[in-house]
Amino acid sequence: MNNDGMARLLAKLLDSQIEIGQYGIIEKERLYASLTTGPPLNEKEQSLLLLSPVARFDLQQLREEIKAKLIADLKMKNISQTLLPLAAATENDKVILKGNGFNVTLYKHEELGIPWIILVQLGNSYLQAINPMTVLRLVDSGGLEWLRGKPDKNGEITSPWNDNETDLLARSRRFSLTLEPV
Repeated sequence: MNNDGMARLLAKLLDSQIEIGQYGIIEKERLYASLTTGPPLNEKEQSLLLLSPVARFDLQQLREEIKAKLIADLKMKNISQTLLPLAAATENDKVILKGNGFNVTLYKHEELGIPWIILVQLGNSYLQAINPMTVLRLVDSGGLEWLRGKPDKNGEITSPWNDNETDLLARSRRFSLTLEPV
């Protein structure tokens, strides 16, 4: 079963839970901090999320509010979240897709058994517009997620692309790329 199927199965199981309140609560302020400034949820808090539908609902509501605010802030600052197709500059085994608020660089590493290594480099304006705990995902307009992660202190997110069947260069010429908060 793939990860999507596992996630749907787990969601169905968790959705059938009834809140009985015996496991405790996570204050909304704590959930907000875990999504914005940190620290991340500890093991006990993560366990509570598995046991409490109310805690999961609160977390999801806060995620949506934070995401909407971040997207609005990016728009207000004229920081683009999208790279258009065919915006690539190719140098040997490196492809650079340049945008207004971020760049995507694809490094070909077939000799390592990895078709591509993906590097997202946030510009200063993009980096300053997001929270330290913000998780971003790079997705193309065809619906394929290229990577997901939290930028490091240099504003970089790196991930290997292990699917030999999907040519990211071909997709970058056909689809636009969007970098969005999760």
